Amino acid sequence: MPKNIYDGIKIILSVIPLLIIITPVFAEGNYNYRMGDLNEDGSINIADVVYLFKNRDMSPEDGDLNCDNSINIADVVYLFKNYNELKESMKHSQNMDLTYYDENGNVVNPYEGEGWAYKIFVDATGQKFLLKNESQSIPDWAEYDKIINLPLENVVVMSSTHIALMMPLNDDGSVISSVDGIMWGGRYKWHFEEINRSLENGSIIDVGSTYSPNWDKIVNISPQVVFVYPGYSGDAIIEKCKELGITYVANAEYLEPTYLARCEWVKMFAAFYNKEDAAKKYFTRVEKRSLNVKRKTYNCDPNVLVAWGKNSPTWGGTYVPKAQSYVAKGIMDFCHSSYIFADYPGTGSAKIDYETFAERAKNADVWIMSSTPTYLSTFKEDHQGYETFEAVENGKLFCISDDYWQLGLMNTDEILMDLGTVIHPEAFQGRSTHFFLKYNPDTNTAEPYTAG
Repeated sequence: MPKNIYDGIKIILSVIPLLIIITPVFAEGNYNYRMGDLNEDGSINIADVVYLFKNRDMSPEDGDLNCDNSINIADVVYLFKNYNELKESMKHSQNMDLTYYDENGNVVNPYEGEGWAYKIFVDATGQKFLLKNESQSIPDWAEYDKIINLPLENVVVMSSTHIALMMPLNDDGSVISSVDGIMWGGRYKWHFEEINRSLENGSIIDVGSTYSPNWDKIVNISPQVVFVYPGYSGDAIIEKCKELGITYVANAEYLEPTYLARCEWVKMFAAFYNKEDAAKKYFTRVEKRSLNVKRKTYNCDPNVLVAWGKNSPTWGGTYVPKAQSYVAKGIMDFCHSSYIFADYPGTGSAKIDYETFAERAKNADVWIMSSTPTYLSTFKEDHQGYETFEAVENGKLFCISDDYWQLGLMNTDEILMDLGTVIHPEAFQGRSTHFFLKYNPDTNTAEPYTAG
């Protein structure tokens, strides 16, 4: 007889063949419970393994944990091996340093239903913040550089991506109403109506560009926090905040290596607004729906070749995602296809000459450019010989929508679904895209692509 439930599970898994299969129909999962919490008790543990072993008649968004387009004993094995990782507060992000504590300084997991009293967040510049409610005392066990009282009520944000990750938490209006200033506020075309209204009525102030902020306006706002990103123009803003004694928080979602990791930074914003419950439900939905792309493309041809990039003579060359970038991983890992620069190691982008890009891109089945038609007016001049590229000849040249960098981050699942649709249309029959658009070089226009 097995000594405990773990040994029992091991014995069962060792002798049962992979014969019991349920072919998924893509019904929605239960977004109130995280991926892996199959018995819906608010926690992910061995009890969920037992539950999945006994019950496999469920939505694939809940039960197809290994994303192989079937629910079978392999998912039980997957859950048995990985439930500790699945229960982590941050499953995808590699750069977020956020820890929850109880009153006595013990680490707890709010995404496992455990109560917390304090939070410590270490930002991208190494600042250590103790996050607490104003009424709480300062614990003697905590190590920190600064204290921030929650929830935030008065902030300035540097990027539209910050707004994109704050918006899913705005269930009662308090998160967006805390935003008193936005860099580039009046210069973006905003795709969030709340932001447009607030800029028009003056409740949000445009505080200038990231390259030359209006510091008089920022000082007058007297924000509790200025949310910035490190690198680029963010470093100068950080130095100015230090000079003026303004608290800044540097988040680094753009440095993450996957689409889901970037989106998971919603949990950082949730920590500053006590919106963990909203973040949990939102990210669960995004994660479960995103993994449908893996399921739907699981049996597709992995040799479909994808090019990503455009030539930018003004910026000195063609910028292409490296092999470990979030874009390349989306193409290869989520959409089960091949990428023309998979041999360029690293995250971020590489700058290459157009000739090198064209030599590979000309044979690609799909070509995607992360620009809108507004920035493609010189496409023909910048891409000599483009008309002979296979993707152009076959009508598989794509650009992005105007709202890609705003609504796209908030709707990461739809971004990935669109990516899968343009790469493997056979798996998405009848679906029309929103964020990736079919581009017409002759008219410099783009329109949604419908998988035929």
